[in-house]
Formats: sequence, structure tokens, C-alpha cells
Amino acid sequence: MMENNKIYGVFKRILCVVLAAGMVVSTSACNSNAPSQKGTDKSGNSKIEIEYWYGLGGTLGKEMDNIINDFNASQNRITVKGVKQADYTETSKLLQAAIAANQPPAAVLMPPEYTNKFMKRKALQNLDGYIEKKSDFHKDDIIPALLNYGTGSDGHIYALPAYSTTHILFYRKESFKKAGIDPDKALKSWQSLAEASKKLSVKKNGETVSYGWDPMYEPVHFIDIARAAGGQVLSKDQKTVTFDSPEWVESWESMRKWINQDHIMKFNFGGEGWEFWYKTMDDVLQGRTAGYTGSTADISDLDFNIVDAHVQPGWKDKPAKPYIDAVMSSVLAAAPEQQKAAAFEWISYLSSTEENSKFSINTGYLPVRTSCREDKQFKAYVERVPAMGVAIDQTKIAIPLFVDITGGKVSQAIKDALDLVLIENVPAKEALTREKKIAQAALDEYWAAQS
Repeated sequence: MMENNKIYGVFKRILCVVLAAGMVVSTSACNSNAPSQKGTDKSGNSKIEIEYWYGLGGTLGKEMDNIINDFNASQNRITVKGVKQADYTETSKLLQAAIAANQPPAAVLMPPEYTNKFMKRKALQNLDGYIEKKSDFHKDDIIPALLNYGTGSDGHIYALPAYSTTHILFYRKESFKKAGIDPDKALKSWQSLAEASKKLSVKKNGETVSYGWDPMYEPVHFIDIARAAGGQVLSKDQKTVTFDSPEWVESWESMRKWINQDHIMKFNFGGEGWEFWYKTMDDVLQGRTAGYTGSTADISDLDFNIVDAHVQPGWKDKPAKPYIDAVMSSVLAAAPEQQKAAAFEWISYLSSTEENSKFSINTGYLPVRTSCREDKQFKAYVERVPAMGVAIDQTKIAIPLFVDITGGKVSQAIKDALDLVLIENVPAKEALTREKKIAQAALDEYWAAQS
């Protein structure tokens, strides 16, 4: 939960939007909370205070707080003031209001979809000049697929990855051992995993009481499955929705049958926030499910005396195509020049080898720099927690996450189709065809607005 003074500061920013609409209110309310140059360092030079907005809670939020404190203590020129929101969506909404009021923070943390939206609105600062001047930045050290999320269509860099994730498999070692199943063979493809799930499932009185697998009810997982089968979300020119292709239909129909007809797989959904996710993890730890598809961020919450990790499976004889995602730090173009320079120093520090390794160790998220793999502390961590090594191995075959250029309308159609297939047990072809029409209309509308 945000502290009261932070909430008050955000409300004052929104009040500025009301002013822009023509209401007569004193402008001092807008300006009183704006980040400013204030305070002095030990030499008597003025310090720059900047705001960094981020929608993180729990372990992630605490670790971000720790790194902000470390940065502030590491030098005397810049003070970063962390401002928390409930989640990324709230960050995006409040940022939009702050930009409209001409009171943006200096820097912000957002996933690629939101970063892309603000990049297209020219709200983010081109970072190329700052990068060129910083001799120890080493741009080539950042994983290319992740740096690509912050690169605009003009080839300039507008955001830096703060941390990344890919989703891997976690399975109960004892369950596989008792069933006499070799994990490497069983987890090679979704077909072999389905066969293993038949053996792993336990039925009593005709009802399944323990399931072979939980693919986790998250749309990105089922996009991964469809892409492993050879499907794509959009055509190469991004003008045609293609998620009703035979590859999508075959893979999603198989998942529907394994879950709703064969009852060898299951999934949790609903509840508050991430309740479904933690329930899935608990099902595996308690033996109600033999394994699940989850995030590298789960590593910090799992008991590896019980579970082990494996890379994602392919589809039949085709290789896996797991996504790799990043959460991006950006500098706001409308911030004062001194604050922009200070903000770049901060996000550069956050993405440095030492700090990125520390963040990964403490949260389970993946580092964004290849040099982290040689960091002494990170190497020791991978030796203690081999699951992180599995995730690192998967990054070698991972591909960028689908970024929705329509601002979420195509992604919503995919989610709606998934609801139909898995929750309502609608045949995949019918569900995907229906939602494809909605997504195509949104895509056509987007391109019409660009012309």
C-alpha cells in the first residue's frame, strides 16, 4: 500500500489534469509536489531529487526499495524518491495523467506493452546520447531481445531493461520418481508430457484427486504453446490476425481435451490478484498436482527439496519457443534536463552487472546482462539454486514476447478465447475464430488511425 504522502502527491498530479480542463484552482497545488533540485551534498553542491514510479509490491517492491537506498547512499549528487503504485496498470494510468498535467516523474518502470505505448506518444527520452557518454555502460552486454523492447522504430533506445523473466517448468521430484518417469524424456514435448500426466494423475471413485500437470492459467503460456506448434499472433506485416491458424487450433484443442475431457491436467483461476498463481504453487508443493508452468520469479518461493526445474517443452517434433520478457525503465522526455540526466544515472545503476545480479538473487527474476553470469555472487547462487541455471539455459532459445500494438485489444481477444476454451469448454476452432474477428477489427482500426 502506498504511504499517505505518496498518495497525496499523486492526487495533486491528477488535480493538475482537472486544471487543464478549465477548472479554476490555484496552480500552486500542481507545483508543490514536483520533484526539484534541493538539498546539498557534503561539498555544499546542490543535489537533484528525482521520482521513480513503479508498481511493485511484496518481495519485488522491497528489493527495489533496497536498491534505491543503496544508490542514494553510493553518491552525493542524486536522491531517488521511489513512488509505488499498486501495479503496472495503475502506473500507466497515473503517468498518463501526470504527462497531461506537465508534471511527469523523472523515471518510470513499466512492462514493454506500456513502454511501447508511451514511446509512440514521444513521451520517453531518447537515451542514445546518455549511453554514448557513459563509458562503462556497455550496451552490447545487455541481452539483445531485451534491449529490443526499449528500441523505437527509429532505431533509438528509449528504455533499459531492469529485470527479465521467462517461464519454465517446475515438477515434483518424488511424483515423477514414484511413477518411474524420466523428467528429461517426459518434458521434451507437450505430447510426452500429456502421456506422463496420465500416469501421474490419481483417481478415486472415478474422480481425479491429483493431476499430472497445471499449465497455469496465464495467456502467455498458451501463446508459447501455439508458437511452439508453429503459430503466430499476427502476420509479418502486423496487419492480419493469425491466431485462428491450424497450429493454434490444434494446440489449444489438445489443451482443452487434456484438461476438460481427459482430466489429466488442471488449472486454477479467479480469486483476488495473484491468488490463482499461489494456489497453483501450493497444489504442487502439497502433491495435488505433479508440476506446473511458472515464472522464474517463483524460484524464491519454492522448496527445491520437493521440486526441480526444466525448460519448456516443444510441440511434437518442433522446438519450444518460450518468451522472454523484461520490465523497462524509462526517462520522461518532459522532465527538466538535470532530472533527465540524473534519472539516466539511476536506471543505468539499476541495470549494472552488480545490482542486476543482486536483484536476480533476491527475487528470482532473470538478469538482463550476460556479464551477470560471470558475477561471483550470481555464479554461487546458480550453484545453490540450479533452477536459475535452467532459466538461463532457456534464454538461449527464448524469443520476444508478443507486444500488442493496439494497446491491449488483441491480447484481450486472446484471453477471451482462452476463457471460452478452458473455462467454458468451447472447441478451440470456434473460440479462436470468434475472437479473431474482434481482434482483426481492432487491428484494422489501429492501422486506419496511422494513415
